[in-house]
Amino acid sequence: MPKTRAHRRSPGRPSAEDQPGTRDVLLETAAKLFAERGATEVSLRLLANEAGVTPAMVHYYFGSKDGLYDAMLERTFAEILVGVRAIAKRTDVDAGERLAALLAVMTSTFLAKPWIPSLVVREVLSEGGRFRERFIEDYASHMATLLPGLLQSEIDEGRLRPDLDSKLAFMSLMGLVLMPFVARPVIERVLEVDYDEAFVRSFAEHTRELFLRGASA
Repeated sequence: MPKTRAHRRSPGRPSAEDQPGTRDVLLETAAKLFAERGATEVSLRLLANEAGVTPAMVHYYFGSKDGLYDAMLERTFAEILVGVRAIAKRTDVDAGERLAALLAVMTSTFLAKPWIPSLVVREVLSEGGRFRERFIEDYASHMATLLPGLLQSEIDEGRLRPDLDSKLAFMSLMGLVLMPFVARPVIERVLEVDYDEAFVRSFAEHTRELFLRGASA
């Protein structure tokens, strides 16, 4: 697992604001604000006001805004990585079932946390994104090993086409899954669809079928 870089809470007497769940509220608030405005445009005071606490509580839990930022990113992408690793270890199901499980992890996460695609575009893909190197080192490199490896094992077992390139297939699959969530603000208006649980389940099943029809042996 990626190393924990977030600031650990230091000893000290908690204030009246130190209620159960305060840390999680700060993490969720930070994620939404960072995705909407970019990390440099979000002040410590704005974070605290949106979370309903004082700036001192950010220092209490994370040491600084940067510490909160690191903790938020770590939690966000570690959850996805843990799910993918669990799927990759399964050998009791076929390619279709493993692919369905993988798509369920990713799409359900993006549905529950719709700010993730915006954050990735702003902080990873955009030139100068402050999280790019960390994302590559701690998360993308692991995903780029796990998923092509999973696809290659299916090719070797004869369940996917023998002429399939596992790396290219991985790139195609990621494009199919991620782009509709990155473009969600446009798609919702242009195609008049609601990204609710039923729609996301239908999208995941459609993507699985579309990929397997082209990739299955």
